[in-house]
Amino acid sequence: MKKIVPVIAGLLLFGSAQSQEAESLKKHYLKTYDNALRYNDISVAINALHGYVAIDSGLTYKDTLSILYFNAKSYVSSLILAEEVYKGQAANTEAMARAAECYDELGDPKTAVGLYEQVVPKTKSPYHIYKLAVGQYQLKRTLECEASARAVIADTSSKKIGVLFTSADGSQQAVPVNAAAANLMGVLKMDTKNYAGAKADFQKALEFFPSFAGAKGNLDVCDKNLKGGAKPTAKPVVKPKS
Repeated sequence: MKKIVPVIAGLLLFGSAQSQEAESLKKHYLKTYDNALRYNDISVAINALHGYVAIDSGLTYKDTLSILYFNAKSYVSSLILAEEVYKGQAANTEAMARAAECYDELGDPKTAVGLYEQVVPKTKSPYHIYKLAVGQYQLKRTLECEASARAVIADTSSKKIGVLFTSADGSQQAVPVNAAAANLMGVLKMDTKNYAGAKADFQKALEFFPSFAGAKGNLDVCDKNLKGGAKPTAKPVVKPKS
Protein backbone atom coordinates (compact mmCIF):
# COMPACT_ATOMS: atom_id res chain seq x y z
CA MET A 1 0.00 0.00 0.00
CA LYS A 2 2.89 2.36 0.79
CA LYS A 3 4.18 1.92 -2.77
CA ILE A 4 0.75 2.46 -4.33
CA VAL A 5 0.12 5.83 -2.65
CA PRO A 6 3.11 7.61 -4.26
CA VAL A 7 2.15 6.19 -7.65
CA ILE A 8 -1.41 7.51 -7.33
CA ALA A 9 -0.10 10.88 -6.18
CA GLY A 10 2.21 10.98 -9.19
CA LEU A 11 -0.67 10.22 -11.57
CA LEU A 12 -2.76 12.96 -9.99
CA LEU A 13 0.07 15.46 -10.40
CA PHE A 14 0.58 14.37 -14.02
CA GLY A 15 -3.14 14.75 -14.75
CA SER A 16 -3.17 18.18 -13.12
CA ALA A 17 -0.18 19.30 -15.19
CA GLN A 18 -1.84 18.08 -18.40
CA SER A 19 -5.03 19.95 -17.51
CA GLN A 20 -3.11 23.16 -16.82
CA GLU A 21 -1.25 22.81 -20.11
CA ALA A 22 -4.52 22.29 -21.98
CA GLU A 23 -6.06 25.39 -20.40
CA SER A 24 -2.95 27.40 -21.23
CA LEU A 25 -3.13 26.28 -24.86
CA LYS A 26 -6.82 27.12 -25.07
CA LYS A 27 -6.10 30.65 -23.82
CA HIS A 28 -3.29 30.94 -26.37
CA TYR A 29 -5.54 29.88 -29.25
CA LEU A 30 -8.33 32.26 -28.18
CA LYS A 31 -5.83 35.13 -27.89
CA THR A 32 -4.55 34.32 -31.39
CA TYR A 33 -8.15 34.17 -32.63
CA ASP A 34 -8.95 37.58 -31.11
CA ASN A 35 -5.83 39.11 -32.63
CA ALA A 36 -6.66 37.63 -36.03
CA LEU A 37 -10.12 39.19 -35.94
CA ARG A 38 -8.61 42.52 -34.91
CA TYR A 39 -6.28 42.44 -37.90
CA ASN A 40 -8.90 41.01 -40.24
CA ASP A 41 -6.95 37.82 -40.95
CA ILE A 42 -9.62 35.14 -41.36
CA SER A 43 -7.19 32.33 -42.22
CA VAL A 44 -5.28 32.78 -38.95
CA ALA A 45 -8.59 32.98 -37.05
CA ILE A 46 -9.67 29.67 -38.60
CA ASN A 47 -6.35 28.00 -37.73
CA ALA A 48 -6.55 29.28 -34.16
CA LEU A 49 -10.03 27.85 -33.68
CA HIS A 50 -8.90 24.53 -35.14
CA GLY A 51 -6.25 24.45 -32.42
CA TYR A 52 -8.89 25.21 -29.80
CA VAL A 53 -11.41 22.56 -30.92
CA ALA A 54 -8.59 19.98 -31.07
CA ILE A 55 -8.44 20.39 -27.27
CA ASP A 56 -12.08 21.21 -26.54
CA SER A 57 -14.53 19.62 -28.99
CA GLY A 58 -17.54 21.55 -27.67
CA LEU A 59 -20.01 22.82 -30.25
CA THR A 60 -19.81 26.51 -29.40
CA TYR A 61 -16.49 27.16 -31.11
CA LYS A 62 -17.31 24.71 -33.91
CA ASP A 63 -20.28 26.95 -34.65
CA THR A 64 -17.99 29.99 -34.74
CA LEU A 65 -15.60 28.08 -37.00
CA SER A 66 -18.50 27.29 -39.33
CA ILE A 67 -19.32 31.02 -39.52
CA LEU A 68 -15.71 31.86 -40.36
CA TYR A 69 -15.62 29.27 -43.13
CA PHE A 70 -18.90 30.63 -44.50
CA ASN A 71 -17.54 34.17 -44.57
CA ALA A 72 -14.46 32.84 -46.37
CA LYS A 73 -16.78 31.16 -48.92
CA SER A 74 -15.48 27.72 -47.91
CA TYR A 75 -18.99 26.31 -48.06
CA VAL A 76 -18.16 22.61 -47.78
CA SER A 77 -16.21 23.11 -44.53
CA SER A 78 -18.87 25.47 -43.19
CA LEU A 79 -21.59 22.96 -44.02
CA ILE A 80 -19.87 20.02 -42.30
CA LEU A 81 -19.51 22.02 -39.09
CA ALA A 82 -22.98 23.57 -39.27
CA GLU A 83 -24.61 20.15 -39.62
CA GLU A 84 -22.63 18.81 -36.67
CA VAL A 85 -23.73 21.80 -34.59
CA TYR A 86 -27.46 21.84 -35.35
CA LYS A 87 -27.70 18.05 -35.01
CA GLY A 88 -26.08 18.35 -31.59
CA GLN A 89 -28.02 21.48 -30.58
CA ALA A 90 -31.61 21.17 -31.75
CA ALA A 91 -32.34 24.78 -30.78
CA ASN A 92 -29.55 26.20 -32.95
CA THR A 93 -31.67 27.27 -35.92
CA GLU A 94 -28.99 29.68 -37.14
CA ALA A 95 -26.64 26.75 -37.73
CA MET A 96 -29.40 24.95 -39.64
CA ALA A 97 -30.06 28.09 -41.70
CA ARG A 98 -26.34 28.36 -42.45
CA ALA A 99 -26.32 24.74 -43.59
CA ALA A 100 -29.27 25.53 -45.88
CA GLU A 101 -27.41 28.49 -47.35
CA CYS A 102 -24.33 26.34 -47.90
CA TYR A 103 -26.41 23.79 -49.80
CA ASP A 104 -27.80 26.62 -51.90
CA GLU A 105 -24.31 27.94 -52.66
CA LEU A 106 -23.18 24.41 -53.54
CA GLY A 107 -25.98 24.03 -56.08
CA ASP A 108 -28.43 21.88 -54.12
CA PRO A 109 -31.62 23.99 -53.78
CA LYS A 110 -33.77 20.96 -52.96
CA THR A 111 -31.90 20.19 -49.73
CA ALA A 112 -31.66 23.91 -48.98
CA VAL A 113 -35.44 24.34 -49.27
CA GLY A 114 -36.03 21.31 -47.04
CA LEU A 115 -33.92 22.90 -44.31
CA TYR A 116 -35.43 26.37 -44.75
CA GLU A 117 -38.88 24.82 -44.37
CA GLN A 118 -37.77 23.73 -40.89
CA VAL A 119 -36.06 27.02 -40.08
CA VAL A 120 -38.74 29.52 -41.16
CA PRO A 121 -41.47 28.46 -38.66
CA LYS A 122 -38.94 28.90 -35.85
CA THR A 123 -37.24 32.16 -36.84
CA LYS A 124 -39.98 33.82 -38.93
CA SER A 125 -37.09 35.84 -40.37
CA PRO A 126 -37.88 37.72 -43.61
CA TYR A 127 -34.35 36.89 -44.77
CA HIS A 128 -34.91 33.16 -44.31
CA ILE A 129 -38.34 33.39 -45.95
CA TYR A 130 -36.79 35.17 -48.92
CA LYS A 131 -34.07 32.53 -49.20
CA LEU A 132 -36.82 29.91 -49.12
CA ALA A 133 -38.63 31.78 -51.91
CA VAL A 134 -35.50 31.83 -54.06
CA GLY A 135 -35.06 28.09 -53.59
CA GLN A 136 -38.70 27.49 -54.46
CA TYR A 137 -38.20 29.55 -57.61
CA GLN A 138 -35.21 27.42 -58.58
CA LEU A 139 -37.30 24.28 -58.07
CA LYS A 140 -40.15 25.80 -60.14
CA ARG A 141 -42.50 25.69 -57.16
CA THR A 142 -44.10 28.87 -58.42
CA LEU A 143 -47.15 29.20 -56.16
CA GLU A 144 -45.11 28.55 -53.03
CA CYS A 145 -42.47 31.01 -54.20
CA GLU A 146 -45.09 33.70 -54.70
CA ALA A 147 -46.60 33.04 -51.26
CA SER A 148 -43.18 33.28 -49.61
CA ALA A 149 -42.31 36.50 -51.46
CA ARG A 150 -45.63 38.05 -50.39
CA ALA A 151 -44.91 37.08 -46.79
CA VAL A 152 -41.58 38.89 -46.94
CA ILE A 153 -43.17 42.06 -48.32
CA ALA A 154 -45.93 41.94 -45.71
CA ASP A 155 -43.40 41.85 -42.86
CA THR A 156 -42.60 45.47 -42.02
CA SER A 157 -39.21 44.50 -40.58
CA SER A 158 -38.06 43.27 -44.00
CA LYS A 159 -37.03 46.79 -45.02
CA LYS A 160 -34.37 46.73 -42.32
CA ILE A 161 -32.76 43.47 -43.47
CA GLY A 162 -30.39 43.33 -46.43
CA VAL A 163 -29.23 40.75 -48.95
CA LEU A 164 -26.42 40.93 -51.49
CA PHE A 165 -28.20 40.76 -54.85
CA THR A 166 -26.53 39.53 -58.04
CA SER A 167 -27.83 41.07 -61.27
CA ALA A 168 -27.80 39.48 -64.72
CA ASP A 169 -24.49 41.16 -65.59
CA GLY A 170 -22.79 39.67 -62.52
CA SER A 171 -22.64 42.90 -60.52
CA GLN A 172 -23.63 42.77 -56.85
CA GLN A 173 -25.52 45.23 -54.70
CA ALA A 174 -26.81 45.20 -51.12
CA VAL A 175 -30.59 45.69 -51.16
CA PRO A 176 -33.38 45.49 -48.56
CA VAL A 177 -35.01 42.08 -48.57
CA ASN A 178 -38.49 43.54 -49.22
CA ALA A 179 -37.20 45.08 -52.46
CA ALA A 180 -35.57 41.77 -53.43
CA ALA A 181 -38.87 39.96 -52.77
CA ALA A 182 -40.83 42.46 -54.89
CA ASN A 183 -38.29 41.96 -57.68
CA LEU A 184 -38.75 38.20 -57.39
CA MET A 185 -42.52 38.67 -57.73
CA GLY A 186 -41.85 40.56 -60.95
CA VAL A 187 -39.56 37.83 -62.26
CA LEU A 188 -42.31 35.27 -61.67
CA LYS A 189 -44.71 37.33 -63.79
CA MET A 190 -42.08 38.03 -66.45
CA ASP A 191 -41.52 34.28 -66.81
CA THR A 192 -45.17 33.99 -67.89
CA LYS A 193 -44.81 37.05 -70.18
CA ASN A 194 -47.10 39.09 -67.94
CA TYR A 195 -44.98 42.19 -68.49
CA ALA A 196 -47.60 44.66 -67.25
CA GLY A 197 -47.91 42.84 -63.92
CA ALA A 198 -44.16 42.41 -63.70
CA LYS A 199 -43.63 46.12 -64.33
CA ALA A 200 -45.79 46.97 -61.31
CA ASP A 201 -43.72 44.66 -59.12
CA PHE A 202 -40.42 46.12 -60.32
CA GLN A 203 -41.78 49.61 -59.67
CA LYS A 204 -42.70 48.49 -56.15
CA ALA A 205 -39.15 47.18 -55.69
CA LEU A 206 -37.82 50.60 -56.71
CA GLU A 207 -40.20 52.30 -54.28
CA PHE A 208 -38.63 50.20 -51.54
CA PHE A 209 -35.09 50.88 -52.82
CA PRO A 210 -34.78 53.51 -55.58
CA SER A 211 -31.17 52.62 -56.49
CA PHE A 212 -31.91 48.91 -57.02
CA ALA A 213 -29.99 48.27 -60.25
CA GLY A 214 -31.42 44.79 -60.82
CA ALA A 215 -35.01 46.03 -60.62
CA LYS A 216 -34.19 48.92 -62.97
CA GLY A 217 -32.79 46.48 -65.52
CA ASN A 218 -35.84 44.24 -65.24
CA LEU A 219 -38.12 47.26 -65.59
CA ASP A 220 -36.34 48.21 -68.82
CA VAL A 221 -36.93 44.69 -70.15
CA CYS A 222 -40.64 45.00 -69.38
CA ASP A 223 -40.90 48.39 -71.06
CA LYS A 224 -39.22 47.08 -74.23
CA ASN A 225 -41.59 44.14 -74.40
CA LEU A 226 -44.66 46.27 -73.69
CA LYS A 227 -43.60 48.57 -76.54
CA GLY A 228 -43.08 45.62 -78.87
CA GLY A 229 -39.30 45.70 -78.70
CA ALA A 230 -36.86 42.82 -78.66
CA LYS A 231 -37.44 40.04 -76.19
CA PRO A 232 -34.86 39.50 -73.44
CA THR A 233 -32.08 37.11 -74.35
CA ALA A 234 -31.63 35.83 -70.79
CA LYS A 235 -33.62 35.59 -67.61
CA PRO A 236 -32.72 37.96 -64.79
CA VAL A 237 -30.65 36.51 -61.97
CA VAL A 238 -32.52 36.48 -58.68
CA LYS A 239 -30.14 34.57 -56.45
CA PRO A 240 -28.85 36.51 -53.41
CA LYS A 241 -25.30 36.14 -52.15
CA SER A 242 -24.82 36.49 -48.42
